[in-house]
Amino acid sequence: MNVNENANGIIYLDHCATTPCFPEVADIMRSYMDNEFGNPSSSHVMGRRARYAVECATQQIASLIGARPEEIVFTSGATEANNIALFSSFAHNERAPAGALLCPIDHKSVLHVGKELARRKLAIDYLPVAANGRVQPEDVMTKLTADTRIISVAHVNSELGTIQPIDEIAAITRRSGTWLHVDAVQSVGKLPLNVKDTGVDLLSLSAHKLRGPKGIGALFVDSRIAKHLRPFIYGGGQNHLRSGTLPTSLIVGFGLACQIAQSNLMQHKTKVTALRNYFVTRLLQKAPNAVLNTDLSCSSPYIVNVRFEGIASEALISGLHQVAISSGSACNSTELQPSYVLTTVGLSAVQAGSSVRFCLSPDLDNKVLDTAIEHLFFRLNSMR
Repeated sequence: MNVNENANGIIYLDHCATTPCFPEVADIMRSYMDNEFGNPSSSHVMGRRARYAVECATQQIASLIGARPEEIVFTSGATEANNIALFSSFAHNERAPAGALLCPIDHKSVLHVGKELARRKLAIDYLPVAANGRVQPEDVMTKLTADTRIISVAHVNSELGTIQPIDEIAAITRRSGTWLHVDAVQSVGKLPLNVKDTGVDLLSLSAHKLRGPKGIGALFVDSRIAKHLRPFIYGGGQNHLRSGTLPTSLIVGFGLACQIAQSNLMQHKTKVTALRNYFVTRLLQKAPNAVLNTDLSCSSPYIVNVRFEGIASEALISGLHQVAISSGSACNSTELQPSYVLTTVGLSAVQAGSSVRFCLSPDLDNKVLDTAIEHLFFRLNSMR
């Protein structure tokens, strides 16, 4: 059975929301929930074996992003990693003029932290974004002040797929002494990214976005700045930023998923680029009135955002029984408001409400995409 099609024959095109575990990942995790269940903080033999498994997995995760194992802090997911990166950058009693510079189309786990920091009287500002969702480095220089502690920008926007010029932004932050946090949930394991070469200071990632398990993520913290961050969770001292018993099975699964992703990264990127181009061509042939919201020249091949004028996206999605797509981030899927990402880049509320997101996978093929398009247009025609 194709991993993009479940037992009920549903074609899955929502890989930005989550992905199925690699079979090898599920298998190795079972062994650490069963016989190898020791606490990695315990000093006895089972604890030492669990600790060794965690260390090996940490090396696999660090290798994928060009980090050192001691720079990996485990979290429950990228939402927590984003929270730690921003909250831990400021002292409890710190106030403006210290502050942060955020991208207004990023994930709510960044934007809502920004609102809370503003409520605490820190100086929070937002970067302009172009119509394609891209941040311009010159705007970073304009917005940056001597008191900006941290800038947070997602590497790939989860709705539009826009790739931000992280290396150019990092060059600016390194010169100014400002920290750069990158939410890399939609790029790690899919696009080349080396934190040392790029100059990123903090980076968030999540296992379930790259065919690992849910419930585990990580925050890369460059060793240069680690001592300047305040603890986020206090406890047994497993890590100075985030204490808590390490979930061995989840970490081992996360590590293996990263190793598999790293070994196939460029091959998969090339295949998905071809799939994306085929999909867009066929989609526009079938519906010449469809409009691409995604700028293909500066976006991840894994994400395509399209609007169908005069069609309510939620009605389209809910009526598709053979294809799984979304109207944006899974965190916003229960809201009836138009996507803030799309309205921020200039779409009207009506246009945003007519837009859907397709998230591709290297396990797809042209035949599956053709079938998905047929189901999609059968549903579209029934709505007109």
